[in-house]
Amino acid sequence: MDTAQLRAQIRTQIRTQIEEKFPAAFTLYRREDRGVIPTGITPIDSTAQGVPLHGLTEICGSSLNSSGKTSVLISLLARASQDRCCALVDASDSFHPQTGQAAGINLSRLLWVRCGKSKVKLRPLEQAFKVADILLQSGGFGLIAVDLSNLGERTVRKVPLSTWFRFSRVIEKQSSALVFIEQEPHATSCAQLVLRVQAEPRAFSRKLLTGFDLKVEVVRAGEKKPVCSERSGFALQTQWA
Repeated sequence: MDTAQLRAQIRTQIRTQIEEKFPAAFTLYRREDRGVIPTGITPIDSTAQGVPLHGLTEICGSSLNSSGKTSVLISLLARASQDRCCALVDASDSFHPQTGQAAGINLSRLLWVRCGKSKVKLRPLEQAFKVADILLQSGGFGLIAVDLSNLGERTVRKVPLSTWFRFSRVIEKQSSALVFIEQEPHATSCAQLVLRVQAEPRAFSRKLLTGFDLKVEVVRAGEKKPVCSERSGFALQTQWA
């Protein structure tokens, strides 16, 4: 018996001994499918089935140009606010209510928290996470979206993994969805769904952009291990077209 065969035999024996004492030791962890909130964007909903309830989702896109992540957020809020109370934690105060209402958001069911507008001396990132924590603990929201997309990557990268882990554990016990809008994913295995979006100009009318193609990459979905990335292209109309 050569060395490779001996090592394989030893590994098999060790695995057998572990499984005898701990039968589920090598069982792949699977989260229970407990519903989703559609984004209203067909390729996302057909590939990822929408944003998962009881889970943490990250929607990411570059800050160098229009990536489309804000359009995905607005579309998600428009769908969710039709029959759910929603909260938007706006770390950089960049949300435009008129644009959101034109896209179909029911503003009467949306709590808009504008960070940096109070007398509390907290940095926008810290304030955004504290508000998100309060909203999670209070309950009552079907969707909590935290927009960090305009904050510097160096700043967001400092958020400890323990914070993401705590958020994922809290949201698992609630029938709502927690969504972060960022430039890059940071929650790692704490996120149940990670989407990366990229927008490309598609149509112009009188030198005015009237539509763009949005490419969606599913970086992670459902399982603890990442899934193979998939890309889909489709068109979105601008709100000013």
